[in-house]
Amino acid sequence: MFRPIQLFILLLLFLGCAREVDYKTLTIAYSADIRGFDPAFATDLRTGKIISLVYDNLVRFDADMNLAPAIAHNWSVNNTGRIYTFNIRNNVRFHDGTSLTINDITKSFHRILDPQTSSPQTWLLERITGAKDFMTGKADHVRGLQIANDSSLVVELDEAFAPFIQYLAMPAAAIINSNGIESLSTVPAGSGPWRLETWARDGELLFSRNKDYWDTPPITDNLRIRILSEVMTQSAEFETGSLDILEVPQGEIEYWRQYNYNQLEVEELNIWYIGMNCSRPPFDDLRLRQAMNYSIDREKIIHILLNGSAALANGPVPPQLLSEVTELRYEYNPSRAIQLLKEAGFGNSLQTEIYVAGGSGMFHVLEALQSDWAAVGITVEIKRSDWNVFKTAVREGKPDLYYLDWFADYPDGENFLYPLFYSTESMKNRNRFSDPDIDAIIIKIQRLPNNAERQRLIADANKLIVDAAPWVFLWHSKTIYLTQQWIKGFQPSPIFNANRYMNISKMAQE
Repeated sequence: MFRPIQLFILLLLFLGCAREVDYKTLTIAYSADIRGFDPAFATDLRTGKIISLVYDNLVRFDADMNLAPAIAHNWSVNNTGRIYTFNIRNNVRFHDGTSLTINDITKSFHRILDPQTSSPQTWLLERITGAKDFMTGKADHVRGLQIANDSSLVVELDEAFAPFIQYLAMPAAAIINSNGIESLSTVPAGSGPWRLETWARDGELLFSRNKDYWDTPPITDNLRIRILSEVMTQSAEFETGSLDILEVPQGEIEYWRQYNYNQLEVEELNIWYIGMNCSRPPFDDLRLRQAMNYSIDREKIIHILLNGSAALANGPVPPQLLSEVTELRYEYNPSRAIQLLKEAGFGNSLQTEIYVAGGSGMFHVLEALQSDWAAVGITVEIKRSDWNVFKTAVREGKPDLYYLDWFADYPDGENFLYPLFYSTESMKNRNRFSDPDIDAIIIKIQRLPNNAERQRLIADANKLIVDAAPWVFLWHSKTIYLTQQWIKGFQPSPIFNANRYMNISKMAQE
């Protein structure tokens, strides 16, 4: 029997839709359009990816998740961990041909912090000395941004904060040309490796290689990003050769494995989880939270429902960011779950609700979890709502249980600890979890340089959080990419803004 995707592809081929390969243009697809080209408002993954194509930062992430020089050709940190000195390249030009200077850097940072900009990304720079005074109108500049000379910028922080240098590689910290600020919603003002040629909203974005790029320019002449909202359409367009790279939809992984395409698997820096409200009964009881973890067969769900495209989570921090891999804490053990429920006085009569955003695409997974919980006496009703209603409910602490995910902003275990589990981080610690010992470790992690002691503390915090079980720890997802046989050099990174498509070539097949 044909699958719908096969019938769709056959129809396209019958209609003569297979296209001649354009070896000068790399073509990929997004499922939805971007919001614009203003780094100050780059809060979603797609927009962040595009920002990384048309802008540069002081530093960047390479494909292996390491920090690499960008506008700053090198940098240093003093022994207090508070003062950074960046030495700036003198050969960086914006797309309009004007030279990028240190003034552009300080203006870009001031713009993020300026209350008139109303950027949601001020958290990236607010640790700079004087930033809060500037944000509240007590000062007309950020005194921690100091121009030492034409090629050196000094940035002083209120206190040592190890992740700060990684913050500077994020999309919102991109450096903009002040001459183009008024048009940023539709036209970028950057110095990146790709230049925008055209943008047809909800249609496609077309970029050309920046031949004057300070680093080696991209290999292909053009980059086309088509907006194709339907999974079936993306797959069919790849099959006909109209797309060069395909991010395989989860439900189609098995289908594509039978074909002779180049396949690349990326273990993403993320975590899928069930949050439990730890601040009130019944989930303020550790035994119940642990029972919720023991009672689900995650391996079965990954194998059958996720087509193997995930790895079991042993805590919030992905294994790539841990210096040591520990034994799995919560193996499938329904007998242990039943015992814990009895000890906690729940028996087999617990009833609760789980909130999920209606467009999550994972309802079949939730039904499997629901079935596993029911088998040990926990009745869970699934409540679906649109994203905005869901987000508000979770932020206000209404649900006992909720289904969510977290993707790394930067490749550091701290990014899976402080935002999600620090007791006073009210915006992201949605499960109201609080543990003074874990708080203290997280603060140490933020203060220490990236050394063996810091890595040990990240592992310690991860283990303590697993033991405390504020979440049902599910899995870290993987992404499967397919490339056409003529594509060479594609090396996808787990960090969303490290994929700049610069080293990819399209080679004619012999």
